[in-house]
Amino acid sequence: MAVVQIAVTGVLQGLIYALIGLGLYLIFNVMRVVNFAHGYFVLIGMYGVLSLKPSSLADFVVALLFVAAIGAAFGYLVERFLIESTLDKSGHAQLVITLSIGVALQYVFQVLFPEPYQTIRNPWPMEAINTLGITISFARLAAGTVSLVLALALSWLIYRTRLGVYMRACAESLHGAMLVGVNVRRVYRSTFALGAAAAAVAGGLLIPFQPVSPLYGLELTVKAFIVVVVGGSGALWGTVTAGILLGVAEAASSVYVSGSLASSVIYGVFLLVILFRPQGLARKRVART
Repeated sequence: MAVVQIAVTGVLQGLIYALIGLGLYLIFNVMRVVNFAHGYFVLIGMYGVLSLKPSSLADFVVALLFVAAIGAAFGYLVERFLIESTLDKSGHAQLVITLSIGVALQYVFQVLFPEPYQTIRNPWPMEAINTLGITISFARLAAGTVSLVLALALSWLIYRTRLGVYMRACAESLHGAMLVGVNVRRVYRSTFALGAAAAAVAGGLLIPFQPVSPLYGLELTVKAFIVVVVGGSGALWGTVTAGILLGVAEAASSVYVSGSLASSVIYGVFLLVILFRPQGLARKRVART
């Protein structure tokens, strides 16, 4: 039963990591921008919900919608006024900008929320589910389920809507997208806003069972990069699979490895995956002629 407990906990946590990684995946795949502030976008959602202090499930849902809007607006402004003017320059410009945003957000959170490791009261109707000898936190179960639904919604948006067609066109060939009349600037702004909103919602889902600290942003950024790199650029669901693998690896290491070595084991395992399969779990298929 211990193995089942680890698997269930890991999968649910991994679905949240997948949602975080999907935001980073969209920004990189469409814009070719490496967003080193992505983990701090998650903190916007966590601290946003923490500030609203929802006392019921209805309040919590409203708080999630609020942080989604705040995350999207913040992402839009960052792309519009900081990233957009550097897109025709080397990638180092975006690297410096996103790193600076991350550092600035960390200090802002430290000033506004000096007390570390805060959380909120569980807004869901029950604390846990006990079945077949395993215990599942209801907050974690709900967060994983919502993350999966949002991943499906993102997949539908990318593969079944006009905006998704434009995003895939920009990802495939920026020059070709411009030739057929795609408003690239609008697509880029929408993509960055969507990625930031996904990260903020993931943060809002995390806060009922994951205490937040300003320093947590760096850890989340690293995990998002692991998910995207291991998932590969071939398909959105490669990122989801990598997120689940990360969650399971994290849950297993927390049980079988001492606390000081758990993180090292996780990163070591994924380093091996990257070394032996650098293209990731999914890669783009090249048409044969």
